[in-house]
Amino acid sequence: MSQETLTALRANRAAENSIRAGFVHYLKGAMRGDLGESTSRNAPIADLLTQNAPATLRRLGIGLAGAWLGGLGMAILVARFRQSWLLESAVSMTAGTLLSLPAAVLAYFCLTAGIAVETVLILVLVPRVFRFSRNLLVQAYGSSHIDMARARGISETRILFGHVLRSAAPQMAALVAASLSMAVGAIIPIEAICDAAGLGRLAWQAAMSRDLPLLVNLTMLIAMVTTAAMAIAELAPLRPGESS
Repeated sequence: MSQETLTALRANRAAENSIRAGFVHYLKGAMRGDLGESTSRNAPIADLLTQNAPATLRRLGIGLAGAWLGGLGMAILVARFRQSWLLESAVSMTAGTLLSLPAAVLAYFCLTAGIAVETVLILVLVPRVFRFSRNLLVQAYGSSHIDMARARGISETRILFGHVLRSAAPQMAALVAASLSMAVGAIIPIEAICDAAGLGRLAWQAAMSRDLPLLVNLTMLIAMVTTAAMAIAELAPLRPGESS
């Protein structure tokens, strides 16, 4: 490149890196739906996000649903039969093993085994859902009115849905929102290591190619989702008419 071209490129980059001018320019463009252009892909960032977001959202939905079915199911079993130390030891040991493995390690194991990306996310979230929901359900099952309900002959299914889950509903709602934040943080290394199309792989490729405009938009998007999830998690137990 000629000296004039290098000077023009440096001047353009300096203008982009200006906090005041660059941020104002970014906000004006974002209000019009223009998020800038990716320097590594030479494509509009809005189009890249639109193309990759559906796959990530689908994985997040499947992963969260599977994690809650598995984690809450194990928590119900452990809380219902909490006198069985063998069941609790087996389930807690399995959850502790999964909890001690980073998402990247689980993604690598599942990649070599040919397991779907959604399964990796479920394995990452299940022990976290189980750990928090188990404590809530054990406390709910230990209440005196549960013993009174059994003494009156009320079925275990009615006790579970009408008393146990109902009393833990506000904290469960907060846990649902918190699990969304966990899922967003886990999907990035999972998609990157499994080389699955989505926002996670897009973020990894942008970091490797030093594509700052794309990284800024991805960071803003993840920060907005995480902040919204945590705000919901903090407000959920405080809804009127429900006890914590």
